[in-house]
Amino acid sequence: MSQSSADNSIPLLTEVIAPPAAPEHQLPQALQWEDVQQNQPPYQPDYQQHFQPEPIQAFQPQYQPTYDAAPLQVSVSTPLPPPSPAQKPSAEQLRQLRQDIQENVMQALLGQVDNVLHQHLQDHLAVILDNMADILKTRVRASLEQALAETVTQAMAEEMAKFENAKY
Repeated sequence: MSQSSADNSIPLLTEVIAPPAAPEHQLPQALQWEDVQQNQPPYQPDYQQHFQPEPIQAFQPQYQPTYDAAPLQVSVSTPLPPPSPAQKPSAEQLRQLRQDIQENVMQALLGQVDNVLHQHLQDHLAVILDNMADILKTRVRASLEQALAETVTQAMAEEMAKFENAKY
């Protein structure tokens, strides 16, 4: 099997690839970082800096009753005070409240009725329009058939008349 010249540039697993050559001249001092010193080792991060393992504490349950142990006394909070007597609304406030509730219920119901009526009308109109389209299509087809038959009959009559006149 022959290798093409393009395959020569692909290194094989057994070949050692040399690192690129170092630049021959150093960059001017003004282009180097000011905080890097020449003989300082590279920065090595301290990965353990923020890691502080928490001591493991054994779980110690507070209370371990047995099946025949006496019930544990639990403190009960004081009961809530009785509710303060609310003021009774006046007759005018009750009338206004009744009217507001009635208006809200009516608005909600009318909105639902509108939606139901709209859907109902849309469904029925679709059926009616479909039936009307079928009737119209039938009538137009019949009229077109009649007009076409009359036209063909008339054309045949004219052609026959020309043929009769041509014989004599």
